[in-house]
Amino acid sequence: MTMNIKHIITLIIAMVLSAGNIISQVSYVDTPVFKVGEKATYGVYFNLGFISMKAGKVNFEVGEAVVRGEDCYKLTVDGYTQGMFERFYVVRDTFTSYISKKTLLPVYYHDGKHEDSYWSYSTYLYTDNGKNDSLHVNFEYIKRKGTSRTEFNISKKACDLVATCYKIRNLDVASMSRGDVAAFSLLFEDIVYELGLKFTGKENVKLKDGSKYRTSVFVPTLIKGDLFKNDEDLKVYVADDDNHYPVYVEASLKMGKAVASLESITGTKYELSGKKKK
Repeated sequence: MTMNIKHIITLIIAMVLSAGNIISQVSYVDTPVFKVGEKATYGVYFNLGFISMKAGKVNFEVGEAVVRGEDCYKLTVDGYTQGMFERFYVVRDTFTSYISKKTLLPVYYHDGKHEDSYWSYSTYLYTDNGKNDSLHVNFEYIKRKGTSRTEFNISKKACDLVATCYKIRNLDVASMSRGDVAAFSLLFEDIVYELGLKFTGKENVKLKDGSKYRTSVFVPTLIKGDLFKNDEDLKVYVADDDNHYPVYVEASLKMGKAVASLESITGTKYELSGKKKK
């Protein structure tokens, strides 16, 4: 089993992640559910057989910046391992996406991954090519073996990993019925993956710190591979309030279970009404 920060963020991604009715025209809320100044931290845990340990943390932060003359949200995600887990695997990863405040379309993205002896850096430069339905992407990928550069076009419905996280938070959950699947497109390296997000209903969930939340539950339709057994092996619990932030993620692995549990969130746009009072 290989577990790195890309998998950890995938656990959280759908944030909001095949049965059901595929929704071709997904309904989104009119304005972003996040704002500049929002910060969230998640603890990541692994249960491998009889062994349970905290593996690290993932931090999300919403800032702002001007990129190529465009006022943008600066969306930063950094993840790192800690404690006993670092005897087995060390991660120091940072992902940053800049999206237009006006259109929420991606403008620029860069990441730096340091995972044990592996390291890489990559960037996307998005350009509106004048076509209504597509963006031009300049992709640069730097790693130990060398640098590669390529150009391609993508649909305006597609975006990078971090931008996808925040885009999906804007889904109009109230308009979805149990079993509905919202389709979305994820750009990963130089490939666009068509994924889905199935709404399975409402549940109360207890976090690692003992707090309880009312949540909407989603199951992603993921790319087949050797990490998850099937599409139902990952559940994302999203706070049942207007902020639509994930509070708990649970994934079944071949050798155990991975959990991401909200530790703190501040600077939200709306009241944190999804948290249950004691």
